[in-house]
Amino acid sequence: MKNLTLLFLSLIIFISCETNPPVDPNKKSVKTGEVLIEITFQKGNQSSYQRTVLLEDFANVSCVPCVTSNKILESLEKYSFTSNKLKIIKFATNFPSPVDPFYLTAKPFCDYRMTYYNIMFAPTIIIDGLMRPTPTDSNQIKSGINQKLNTPSNFLIELTQQKVNKGLYIKLNILSNNIDSTFLGNYFLRTAIVEKEIEFSSPPGSSGETKFYDVLRVLFPNNQGINLKELLGSRTFSYTEVIDSSWNIDKLKAISFIQNNTTREVIQTSNN
Repeated sequence: MKNLTLLFLSLIIFISCETNPPVDPNKKSVKTGEVLIEITFQKGNQSSYQRTVLLEDFANVSCVPCVTSNKILESLEKYSFTSNKLKIIKFATNFPSPVDPFYLTAKPFCDYRMTYYNIMFAPTIIIDGLMRPTPTDSNQIKSGINQKLNTPSNFLIELTQQKVNKGLYIKLNILSNNIDSTFLGNYFLRTAIVEKEIEFSSPPGSSGETKFYDVLRVLFPNNQGINLKELLGSRTFSYTEVIDSSWNIDKLKAISFIQNNTTREVIQTSNN
């Protein structure tokens, strides 16, 4: 009888836990397909901050030399640099193949960034907006990343993200040692959503590759970004129906970066 009583009590507890799961008070209400971004920007208490480097890779599924550069970047990301030191965003080009599926999905953003940097060849690699190492030379790429890592930044970007109701809740905390409006005038914040890994059963292009990494899906709030002097304090942005159901939401990753729109230099990237 005692054993039956214990079993009955255990069953009640189990059912209670299953039907009334704890609610995370920190999670926001996010709709399916929505991206909610909360930004806090304030003055920090440090004279400078460790830099996280942004590498932008312009490639195409039918670009044969891109196979080599893709393998180099995959290796560097996995074995040479931790995620708080290096972030990679891959922008698809419309050459040599104009029907690259990643280009067609993110065409407005890819076209803008190609024009922004005057991209003429695939592959092209750009480190922190300025450096253009040979995309098939691993030593040159690694050296460029290390050089930028040794350059401190005036900013820190702390980023966290949560998947909520098949949407994303992104929280940004930005700190700077200088929040003077004159200093901030040329700096713009952009947030990219990349899919960390995409695999096809057969090659989508003539390069023969079936697996791709860090592919750009969307850029917020738009190509221009948000001027930092407009972000002081706290702001919230909501973007509805932007996450396509064909994307793997478990592999979506947010990357935020601050860029000088005059010089093109990326001066800080989120360290998540």
